Amino acid sequence: MLGFGKRDVPENVRKAGLSKWYDNLSEKDQIKLKRYADKADPSSASAFVVSVMYQAIEDHNYKFVASVYDSLAAVKLNDIERFDINDAAILGVYNAEEYDRCLELCDIGLELLKKKEVFDHVMARGTPDIPIPNDINCRNYKLNVVVGIHFDYDEGDRLLLQFKDMGLITAEDVEYRRNGIKTFRLQRTFDNIFNVKEKE
Repeated sequence: MLGFGKRDVPENVRKAGLSKWYDNLSEKDQIKLKRYADKADPSSASAFVVSVMYQAIEDHNYKFVASVYDSLAAVKLNDIERFDINDAAILGVYNAEEYDRCLELCDIGLELLKKKEVFDHVMARGTPDIPIPNDINCRNYKLNVVVGIHFDYDEGDRLLLQFKDMGLITAEDVEYRRNGIKTFRLQRTFDNIFNVKEKE
């Protein structure tokens, strides 16, 4: 391309170095993106995309989040940037009730967390009071889907132990969450009993 049409590229898209990516978006997605571009963080490509995704999530525009994620396949990003974008996209696909897709993205995030630079990047968001951040979406929503959607309680227990081994959850929190799963399981059992209706 010789650059024709670049006048329509939002300023923050250009600042983030994403003009070529923007040109390859569908016209529909370009229009949607312009709703969020002015308030997006242009300091880097990943910061821009993540801030757009979170704006779209607040706007309940979940399908757009998934579309943006899919459009980034050819964009050069490092592992940390990929993780941040992937973790934001998880919220979109979960709220769009695309649970199988959500699990796929969770698995991508958990695999990236096995890399030291990504793990250290995530843990740097912790505080002295809460050293392991609460907002690790690939961890949280994997458990949400497995237990809350698929009702696979045994897999939920296995995941908690896996997360502990990965350093993504404390031993104390494992016990707290396992008790929560037990309570949820019992509650669902009781609900099923009391929801039985007589045949008409």
